[in-house]
Amino acid sequence: MGNRSGLTGSYSLALRATALANARLEDPADVWVLLADQPWLRDIATEADLHTLRVAGHRLREVFQTVTAGHEREAVDRLNGLLTRYRVRPTISGTYAGDWHIHVAAPGTPPVEYLAAAVWGLAVWLCQRGIDRLGVCAEPRCHNAFLDDSSNRCRRFCSDRCATRNHVRAHRARRRATHP
Repeated sequence: MGNRSGLTGSYSLALRATALANARLEDPADVWVLLADQPWLRDIATEADLHTLRVAGHRLREVFQTVTAGHEREAVDRLNGLLTRYRVRPTISGTYAGDWHIHVAAPGTPPVEYLAAAVWGLAVWLCQRGIDRLGVCAEPRCHNAFLDDSSNRCRRFCSDRCATRNHVRAHRARRRATHP
């Protein structure tokens, strides 16, 4: 599995980027769903933040789709563009000498910093684990972005549910072909 905490908790931040890429941000209530684990952030999110998160989510989705299409350099260029646009402002936090650690989006920061942290986490995770660890679900009715944290780098579906749905459909199609 490797080190999921890594620099600034890159795995959890990369999961934020994945959630943002998959989010349907059509109205402010959708922001509340996206930020369910960040109540301090939900309370300060505005209509302008909805638009910013929607645009960034679309661009993050394009990163995953470009990787899945086999265009790694283009995906890295797109992610670099997001890193340029949404810069992190790291701060050192802690209460005593053994507790110092870096935050890239601390409680009380605006949603754009949440976004910057997500983009940063995805970039760090990509560099630590490899670009082939980004994917888009192979289930024809899904297409969610996901992080492949499997031990053999072979994940094709965003969830067990999508994998099962796909395998059952393939099984039924084979049965129909052999038993008309």
